[in-house]
Amino acid sequence: MFRRASKIILVSVLGAASTWYLNTQVGLGPVAASGIVGLLAAVLLTPELAVATYTASFAGMSSLAVLGSLPMVLMTGLLVGGIFIIALPVYQGFGGKLGTIAACAVLLTVFVFGLL
Repeated sequence: MFRRASKIILVSVLGAASTWYLNTQVGLGPVAASGIVGLLAAVLLTPELAVATYTASFAGMSSLAVLGSLPMVLMTGLLVGGIFIIALPVYQGFGGKLGTIAACAVLLTVFVFGLL
């Protein structure tokens, strides 16, 4: 389980960071950035890791006004991975799970960085 969880967290951090970078630094926009990351994940990774990456890409769609720095994005990716692991056995087949995970991770990150 540790190896599986480590892979999920790694791809979540990479998915959030790469989407955020393509969106905010390259200027592709949030939809195109998430689409590129999701497509690459689907082609290159196992289905479970691709879904985790795609979930994190939703968080990476955030603007600079919400996630204004790379450390914030990295923390968001970690949280996406952690929540994804916890939520694996619940709500399978129901819509909205991945977006909810991403939104919760972004909100928690903004809250924590607001306290610092």
